[in-house]
Amino acid sequence: MELFRAPRAGSEWFIRTSSIGLPTDVTVRIAGAGLAGLVAATTAARAGEDVDVYEIKRHLLPSTGAHTEALRNYESVDSLEELRSYGFKFRPFAEVHSAIRRSEHYENLVRGKSYYLFMRGREEYTVDQQLYREAIDLGIRFHFGTKAPPEVEIIATGPPRHEFNMLAAGFTFTAEGSNLDPHTVIALLDNRVAPGGYLAITPGVDYHSIYSGSWIDLDFGRVLGLAEKAFEIPWVREVLGRSRWVDKIHGTAYYARDPIATAVRDRSLQVGEAGGFQDAVAAYGFRYAVITGALAARSVVERLDYPTLLRSRFKDEFENAFAYRQKLNNASNRDFDELVQALGPELTIDEYRNLRGKLRTL
Repeated sequence: MELFRAPRAGSEWFIRTSSIGLPTDVTVRIAGAGLAGLVAATTAARAGEDVDVYEIKRHLLPSTGAHTEALRNYESVDSLEELRSYGFKFRPFAEVHSAIRRSEHYENLVRGKSYYLFMRGREEYTVDQQLYREAIDLGIRFHFGTKAPPEVEIIATGPPRHEFNMLAAGFTFTAEGSNLDPHTVIALLDNRVAPGGYLAITPGVDYHSIYSGSWIDLDFGRVLGLAEKAFEIPWVREVLGRSRWVDKIHGTAYYARDPIATAVRDRSLQVGEAGGFQDAVAAYGFRYAVITGALAARSVVERLDYPTLLRSRFKDEFENAFAYRQKLNNASNRDFDELVQALGPELTIDEYRNLRGKLRTL
């Protein structure tokens, strides 16, 4: 067991959302030190609470491994400003101004600020390490290589090991030698390389990411094989250029039809993918991890009803995304062609925002 503890007075009192009249000096216990868990921990600590974080892994590292993670910016409210309203103050390493969607026979380009990019991993500039340093400065105690106690206030343990319903398989590759523009992301909608999903290429700092995201086939070996076949597509080979492979990407995701309905488990509050708070359509879970982590901490500290906070913020967006995901799971390559063709060759981000809802009804 590794224990990192900053000097700070502690308490053995525990707080529940259903508790009334407990002392204000409490300890908030959190299972999991991923993005959602770290946000929950720092939010509670900034409110003056003592916090213990239990992480079964011996090191701070996202379950997917080191990779680029994108925060989508498709809504009318700027997504980074939205997260700042929940106390998330970290800046992305880059912005995406060209988002390319490809299908078997068509291509579309969306111009404008469509994504913010963050690195996940062990390097000092990654969002994981920045949050961890803030947590240490706030006096949060970390217990690495340690299973969480049976009762915790917040569960942030990531996607359930045997219940995931999306898989990512691929590699990181060196920025040196590649031809990927640092402000461009590419998605290929093609069931031959990513069943029900897409092949994603995203820029990073020292290394970029390329992987197949599959919703239909959940076998890592098979999906990795499909991704490797995609590397031979001429335009993909051009993007990869003379780069070198760095490491494998092996990620899972878990989305639920209505995660708010099951957000409280035995009086513990579930955040991020531990509770199925994930984007069912394209697996952009960064936003959900931050917001659910912050709201769970607020629920604990202020004794507010967690599902009510969630429903007020998200309304029915999970159910709507789940319904569209069912369509995508049955989509053929011809359907993907029609989708990309309907976008036309080029759009501004504002034009895409206006079209996005209509396209989901096709």
